[in-house]
Amino acid sequence: MQKKLLRRLFLGVIMLQCMPLYGVKAMILHHKEAYITLPKGTVEGQFDNGLRYIIVPNGLPKHSIEVRLVMNVGSLQEENDQRGGAHFLEHSAFIGTKHFPKRGLIDYFERQGMKFGRDINAFTGFDRTIYWLSLPHHSAHDSVLDSTFLVLRDWLCAISFDSDRVRKERGVIIEELRSYQQNDDFYALKIGHGRYAERLPLGTSSDINRIDSRRLRAYYERWYTPSHATVLVIGQVKAEEVIAKLRETVGTIPRKSGEGTVRCVPLTYARGASWMQITDSLQRESKLELIIPHTTFAGKTLQDAVDKQRMRMLVQCLSNRLAADSVRGDVSNNWYLADKDHFVVALRGASANHLAQQLASVGNECRRLLQLPLDANELQRLIDARLAQLQPDTAQHLSADLCDDFIDYITAGDRPLRDANDVEWVRKQVAATTSRQLQTLLKRLLRAMKRSRLYAYTVATGGQNDTLLTAQRADEAWEQGWRRPIVPYIDRHIVVENDTVALPLCLKTPAKVKPGSVKSQRRWPELGLNDVQLTNGIRLLVRPTMDEDHTLFLAVVGRGGTADLPPAALLKYHDAVSYVDMGGLAKVTSDTLLSVMTQEQLSMTVGEDAFWHQLLASSPAKKATELFNLVYEKLCFPGINRQDFSECVANEQANAGKTTLLDRLLAHDADRLMTNTIDSLVGDGGAMNKDCAMKAALETLNIDTLTHYYKRLFANPSQLTIILTGNFDEADVTAKAIATFSQMVPQAEPLPRKEEPFKRENKVFVKGFEGGNDHQTVAHYVFAGNYKPSLQASLTMKLMRDVLQDRVLQVLRERENIVYSPYVDMYYSGIPQQKYHFMVTLSLKDENRKRAEELLKGMLEELKTQPVCTAELEKLKRSFLVTKDKILNDKAPAEWKTTLMSLVKNGESLSDFNDYGACLGSITPEMVREMASSMLDWNRRIVIYKSQKQ
Repeated sequence: MQKKLLRRLFLGVIMLQCMPLYGVKAMILHHKEAYITLPKGTVEGQFDNGLRYIIVPNGLPKHSIEVRLVMNVGSLQEENDQRGGAHFLEHSAFIGTKHFPKRGLIDYFERQGMKFGRDINAFTGFDRTIYWLSLPHHSAHDSVLDSTFLVLRDWLCAISFDSDRVRKERGVIIEELRSYQQNDDFYALKIGHGRYAERLPLGTSSDINRIDSRRLRAYYERWYTPSHATVLVIGQVKAEEVIAKLRETVGTIPRKSGEGTVRCVPLTYARGASWMQITDSLQRESKLELIIPHTTFAGKTLQDAVDKQRMRMLVQCLSNRLAADSVRGDVSNNWYLADKDHFVVALRGASANHLAQQLASVGNECRRLLQLPLDANELQRLIDARLAQLQPDTAQHLSADLCDDFIDYITAGDRPLRDANDVEWVRKQVAATTSRQLQTLLKRLLRAMKRSRLYAYTVATGGQNDTLLTAQRADEAWEQGWRRPIVPYIDRHIVVENDTVALPLCLKTPAKVKPGSVKSQRRWPELGLNDVQLTNGIRLLVRPTMDEDHTLFLAVVGRGGTADLPPAALLKYHDAVSYVDMGGLAKVTSDTLLSVMTQEQLSMTVGEDAFWHQLLASSPAKKATELFNLVYEKLCFPGINRQDFSECVANEQANAGKTTLLDRLLAHDADRLMTNTIDSLVGDGGAMNKDCAMKAALETLNIDTLTHYYKRLFANPSQLTIILTGNFDEADVTAKAIATFSQMVPQAEPLPRKEEPFKRENKVFVKGFEGGNDHQTVAHYVFAGNYKPSLQASLTMKLMRDVLQDRVLQVLRERENIVYSPYVDMYYSGIPQQKYHFMVTLSLKDENRKRAEELLKGMLEELKTQPVCTAELEKLKRSFLVTKDKILNDKAPAEWKTTLMSLVKNGESLSDFNDYGACLGSITPEMVREMASSMLDWNRRIVIYKSQKQ
């Protein structure tokens, strides 16, 4: 036997030596035990001190490098007296190191244009602590990578543990804990028992108050070692240069003699059934989730990828069968935590009996699937559905997205399936899937269920009342279903004929460009945007971007909305756009239009707000003609569906004046009341109150009158802007857009518009609401007024916002430690209201509110009397440039569309935006001071707050 094995190995070596390199790779990689191929260009290695590194050159977005320090340790490694320490240590990394004392680290990165919280942040979990840095990178700033790696070195071996700073940070973390929400009512059930339940990453208040410098240092010395660390660098880099820099910095960190050994800690559950129930007064139906924890499939090898695909086939099979049996439930299987997936069957029902009956049906279906093989046709459909989703990933990914994939790889060994050869191998295995293989997966799940099963029960008090379920009753229901006789599954799948809907003539006929359609055309090179002005008044803004699906996105935006109408007309035109939208197109019936849009993958929606109306649409890029024709017809020739209109109005009349349970609850919701109060004071309240929807008003509505208003609103090309983004042929799409929309004719009867700026009352306004908790006050300080719209003005306001944000953080959080996350925001609306409002939000203990208000007043006075220093202003300007490059990259069609719509609505010129850097650079400290002096008037403040008692 040994001779045979040695002979095979010897022959294998000879074959490898004689085979071309590409053949060797193919033979080695594509078998079930082979690892999934990492993304092209990945360089992975390890230094002598045990530190691991991964470098991936990537060009999207431009001028950007993502750096992550991934520590394979978290709260699970804490001793009993160190609980909460892993997360506390993460905070300590930002409040002082050897080369970046006190706030020096954050100050350095913010001088590069980065934002704390967005580009500079960290996360602590049970088994990992991740520090992330999103670096701007230009040839003139090559040193930023050197400094970044020095920061990583400090984090690994030179964090300062100043006792006074640790004490101050304790209050910040407690405030963070107060604001933390789990957002999972059944977390205590799903987390199981043992170390995970005992080592929540944030710890408790008592844990945090017990943490001191000695405990932090003990955890740090034991676990923050090179052998537990991986440095991940993705972006516009050269791997060999990065490795050299890393070797000089983190590669020379000595090993620590007392370092700990990280052991895998499984997620554990009690044997048998675990039960948890909650009550939800807003639901009319109860819900029961059967959760089966089972060992996860870590996607390391090609066989792992196949197993994942087959598990998805099993989930789909059960989902299809339960739906065919009229069981109202969803089936899913997803990674939950550590080494466990959660296989979940979520059932809905009006009563406990109904839920029990459905659970019995699930048990019976599992038994049938386990004992009777799948029909060949059913199995083939499952295979075909998987193969349709299983395609090579050829897209160019953003560096930040690649980081998320590699963190999974670093912490769990999981690899994304992208390589074409890997995908092809997996597809072949999936195509050969047998019924027995799916049955084997189900058998494993049922064995896991026998060991441990979780029941998450949501009792709906808004529905029918009856006896409640229990764990015993749920188990009995399952067993009842399991004992039922099984009969062969009858496949009820109906083959639907491929009935292609003929395209209506108005949608498929391409428009022809008429001479004189274009008034002017300009290219904005810095923006990569083409600006076309048509002679009929329409403006086309065309900005090609990258999109894997080659999708064309269209936005139409125009002045004119509900707030432009006089009060009497508000009643007359109540909800006109929605009513008219029901009618589809004048030349195409609603049913045909729906079928055509589904068939051609067209989408479209119209809307109207206070001062603007808009249409949003999309299609595959190759369907540009159909999309433009659809939009043109919708703008100019909407249909009228009198029957649907009458039924809709009658339904609204029947419900007028009625309030639901949700309405009553929201009417007393403090957060909603606070928001509504602020909106009404700063000019964001609705143009029409509820009285407009009363029965008398509804009875006066006329679909012909509403349609006439709609056409005057949407069919007038004057001041209409059409924005095109997405992955398309720019010349072809622009020509088609010009030909289609130049057909629109200016109207002789345009709607009137209100162009008066909004004015708020010149006085202090204070109002409180009851709704705080744990002796906490949430207060909003609002400063509102008017400004003259321009890009320079909006940028100056944003700079002032960020200056104030820095002041609030430095004083209220870092110096005084009385708030955890103070927040300053700024909103503005250029056309026609010319209004702004700044809002400072503070969440703090009741006894600290007066002190915080005094400090805030002092900060505002300082901004109004002393110009911000040039260095601070330049730091913030740099962050604006970095943000613009980060958000408006070549793979951001939605962001480009939103930005261009905002420019139009706020009266900001493309000329200024094209010269963004120069416009930003023209803003001086004195300009910021003058704006603060005129806008942040303490004697005209609005204060809206909530606390436990009023």
